[in-house]
Amino acid sequence: MKTAESKPVLSIKKRLITLTVAAATVLIAISWSLIFAESKHEIDEIFDARLGQSAKLLALSAPQLLKMPAEQMDQFYEDWYQGISNHASFSDDDPTPFGHPYEQKLMFQLFDTQGKVLLRSPGAPSHPLSATDNIGYHPITFDDQLWRSFQIRLPFSDGSQVAAFLVVAEKQAIRDELIDEIAFSTGIPQLLLIPCLALAIILLVNYVMQPVGELQQALSQRTINKLHAIRVSQPTVELKPLIDQLNYLLSELDKAWVREKRFTHTAAHELKTPLAVLRLNAENALSSDNPADLQSDLSHILKGIDRTDRLIQQLLMLARVESGNTFSFSHLDLMECLREVIASLAPLALRQEQNLSLDGPSSLTIEANLPLLHSLFSNLIDNATRYAGEHADINISVQTSEPDQVLIRVCDSGQPIPDAIRERMFEKFFRANTERGDGAGLGMSIIRDIAELHGGTISLEPQSSTGKNCFLVTLPIKTGHIQ
Repeated sequence: MKTAESKPVLSIKKRLITLTVAAATVLIAISWSLIFAESKHEIDEIFDARLGQSAKLLALSAPQLLKMPAEQMDQFYEDWYQGISNHASFSDDDPTPFGHPYEQKLMFQLFDTQGKVLLRSPGAPSHPLSATDNIGYHPITFDDQLWRSFQIRLPFSDGSQVAAFLVVAEKQAIRDELIDEIAFSTGIPQLLLIPCLALAIILLVNYVMQPVGELQQALSQRTINKLHAIRVSQPTVELKPLIDQLNYLLSELDKAWVREKRFTHTAAHELKTPLAVLRLNAENALSSDNPADLQSDLSHILKGIDRTDRLIQQLLMLARVESGNTFSFSHLDLMECLREVIASLAPLALRQEQNLSLDGPSSLTIEANLPLLHSLFSNLIDNATRYAGEHADINISVQTSEPDQVLIRVCDSGQPIPDAIRERMFEKFFRANTERGDGAGLGMSIIRDIAELHGGTISLEPQSSTGKNCFLVTLPIKTGHIQ
């Protein structure tokens, strides 16, 4: 079965040159045909007009010529044609003092209704060339050659009122020869024009396609470690959107590559310590003979597993948030989301005898991504329960604010957060009070990124008079689809 890869690769430049030259050749051939047809028509008109004019001139002089003895008139014609033959022995194209050699390809004849030839030119037959009813233009055949003739009827007043007919004929070969010469003279330059036009088209196409060549060369130089923006010296209207989109894709690919390297480095660095601790505790448990020590080592292993699992979940969430993907948003109940988060963290709060409370409306619909929003509040409230200490009060309050915003405060009555820690609270991998937590310093950074994905913000409010630590999350009620 043929695949897309097996299809031949076409060259736009070659196809453009080939099709343009072919189209130009066809147009030149059509133009030559039209010129040939129009020239033939014009030549036929000129020669026909000359035949008609010659016939009329002969008709006017015919009465005078008929008064001349036939022998004398024949002698005049013989002398004229002899003079033409003597002077035109070297060429049939040059005129002579006695006329033009082409006169031998013309003839005329005057005959009456009885078929008697009254007057004729040398070379014309002694019998009528045409019937008496062939008035006007007609083709005739004489001496196995085609002639173009024009015939008129004229009366003579000699007492008998005998009518006569005058025929003037010209060889069709003269016209064909002239038409062939015109066709040749017009066709040769046009035939020579085709290779010149092809060369011009090749040069122009190569010049116009230079930006495409630059783009091709620039793309061939891009590697996974070289993803900077593409620059073309002569950008065009057609290529600019493509270059902009390619630069956008290269930028996104570079960001994804940086994120992947950072994630790999971070995962390796952050997992190294807890895995080493797990290994050490496992080795101690294997070599321990004391049940109390064994129980302690196993307890440390479980805690290490929990810490490692939480670290992995945070790393995965960080990678998902930083991936740059477009998340789908839908209408959801914010209060229901907060109640689910509080319910999931209630056992941890009860273990430390903490008081968890939620204040706000019974229902509040916003537009958001439920998994991301759940992760935001899980991390925020989880941090409060872990660092606030035993018997602490943790309060979550929700209220709306203009224009179309909702404010969520998470306050705890734990030890006040020092100013030095406040400034670095949302930095990645920053951990304060490491002796009281087992995180990787990613929770607050993930919370900030999720809030920004929803078009919102998170901040640590100044220390209140009650001494509580309050985090303020501001979210728009209608976020739309935000990337």
